[in-house]
Amino acid sequence: MLKANAKPNLEKALYVLQETAYAEHGSALEMLTACKTVKKDTHVYGYFMHAKDEYSHTKTFLSLLGSRAQLLSNRGARKWRYNSYGLIRKGYISQEGFLIEMMKLKDFIAFVYTNELLAKESFKNILKLVGPESRDGLLIKNIMNDELRHHGMAKEFFLKNYPKLQPWQLRLYKLRETIKNKGRKLYIKNLNFLEKVLQPINFTLAFIVGSLLLHLNPNEFKREGKNLMEISTNSIL
Repeated sequence: MLKANAKPNLEKALYVLQETAYAEHGSALEMLTACKTVKKDTHVYGYFMHAKDEYSHTKTFLSLLGSRAQLLSNRGARKWRYNSYGLIRKGYISQEGFLIEMMKLKDFIAFVYTNELLAKESFKNILKLVGPESRDGLLIKNIMNDELRHHGMAKEFFLKNYPKLQPWQLRLYKLRETIKNKGRKLYIKNLNFLEKVLQPINFTLAFIVGSLLLHLNPNEFKREGKNLMEISTNSIL
């Protein structure tokens, strides 16, 4: 468990845990959608169990996030509140649809193949944050084992159904997904920067609108029993 006075490390841990929870939740939804689109029973079962694992991972990361957010004040913890809308806002789910609906099956399997491996690698950094030998570290290690298993299953399916695809082509898939992940992180950083810049402007506009509303006469809104032809031309309605 991180010390309460180690605020920079705590903020970093909260950010990483929240983003990972979003990523795992997004994966769960993608796998669940894939489960509904395939016809072969074994594939349905495989995608369903994968989705089940990802939902379990999401729950674990939200639990780790919550336990650390308790070290902050109520106002400070509010920043790290999980909102499923963030899946779209942060780019973990596309507004255009789910991947299985937009990709060829080969590309979708390659996506799973590479991203499960990338996820496992990123969890090494999370282990350092929570402590490899801690109780939380054990939870992370179990998730890493799940990700490796998912990666292995995708690889087995890929090599069985697309034997002509060369290893270097799989490396290209991995490179492409690595670049996409970095691009997503850059997008999120820019979004957070704009939010900080625009927040004072939003507060100022809200203050101005609130001040104007104070000068409104509520009686102007009452129209029962009145002759509309006799209402002042200066009326707001």
